This record gives sequence, structure tokens and C-alpha cells, in this order.
Amino acid sequence: MDLEKTITLRKPVTIGDMPFTTISLREPTAGELEQSQSASTGMGIVINLISIVAKVPRGVAERLCQRDFKEAADFLNSFDEADLTTGSTSSQS
Repeated sequence: MDLEKTITLRKPVTIGDMPFTTISLREPTAGELEQSQSASTGMGIVINLISIVAKVPRGVAERLCQRDFKEAADFLNSFDEADLTTGSTSSQS
């Protein structure tokens, strides 16, 4: 499982005079996940999370083409599906 991913945008996004041709993603922290929850829709939450993790303006994430958005969302969702050990494996009876 890759822990970081750089996506070269199929359709670069320009905000003001600043062109964005790539976004770099990594596993989100718990705090970033919490911050992303301020949106009222599932898609809004993913847009927030892409913006927060990639450290790009929310407008960049909003303007991603569908294929780039799906690639970013799939990468971020892959951490939910990972079989991760938390360090605490014993249970009390």
C-alpha cells in the first residue's frame, strides 16, 4: 500500500495566476478527518479532505475533473480499507 501519491492532473486547474498541475496526497491525520467533516454532503467532505491534505485551496479540489477527483478520493479512501494494526491487540474478558 502506497502511503503517498502525487497525481498529475489531466486538466490543470488555475486559481488566479497560480496554475496547479499536480496534487500530492498522503494518509490523513485524525484532525484532518475531523476538519473535513464541516461539509454537509459526502462529496463536500472529500473535497475538503483533498484540499486539506494536498494543501491547496478548496477551489482547486472543487475544479478537479472527474477522473482526477476519483483518483484522489480512491487513494484517500484506501486508508479506510487498509488492515492496520493499532498496537493494542489484547482484550480483557
